[in-house]
Amino acid sequence: MTIENNLTVVDKLINVGDCRLYFSVIQGSDTMILLEVGGGADASQWGPFPMLIAQGTGATVVTYDRAGFGKSDLPETPYNMVEEVDWCMEGLRQLGLDKGIILMGHSYGGWLIRLTASRFPQAVLGMVFIDPFSAEFVDLLGVEYIDAHPFSPKDPPMAAIPPEELTKNQRGGLRMLKEGVGPKAETMRKTTIPENIPVRIITAGKSWWLTPEEDQAWRKAHEQMAASIPGAKLIVAQESDHLIPEKQPEIIIEAVREVIQLAG
Repeated sequence: MTIENNLTVVDKLINVGDCRLYFSVIQGSDTMILLEVGGGADASQWGPFPMLIAQGTGATVVTYDRAGFGKSDLPETPYNMVEEVDWCMEGLRQLGLDKGIILMGHSYGGWLIRLTASRFPQAVLGMVFIDPFSAEFVDLLGVEYIDAHPFSPKDPPMAAIPPEELTKNQRGGLRMLKEGVGPKAETMRKTTIPENIPVRIITAGKSWWLTPEEDQAWRKAHEQMAASIPGAKLIVAQESDHLIPEKQPEIIIEAVREVIQLAG
């Protein structure tokens, strides 16, 4: 247990079955916000953002390293989205934080909070998607296009790196990406959002994809996603590219405050 900015932070490694997941809890009110980081990253990628959310809302804020990343174990089992969110919920259950949840997910984390809400609707009070990856985007560009896309053009493909030189996060990323986006998209198409919960979708206002066509598909996917969820509201982060938590955290704080108020 540590004290940061006058808030208590509790870190814990929890056995959830096939692996141990590393959780960090900023203690606050009974309202609980779970942050799902983007794909290929551990919770350290958030930087100061979780503390900003805790200070801006007064809520309890939980981050964690998904299996294979950060301080969590790298499982020997193949990647399974359903298993991943079930592991997370088991960790939250052991922490006593598996009810009354506001889900917040960035990029690939948007897929995971949608799957979590679909599997555990009674536990979820509201949702905030931050420039989320979506099945709508996959459908607009196609599975083959997405699988062939160089998402990190500045870095060499992980497949070209000798196995012994891969970092733990890179090995976790390869495990996550091995079967491609198709099976994941199929899983996501079967999800449902719980009825009568507030949902906010925050989309990047600035271009960040490699081509204008990809940027247009990204925004259109968010528009389609918002239109498909009753009562959802689409918010444009005008001054941000994909890194909205870093560049416009205040717009996310305002959105989650609104969700908390509506959920209450």
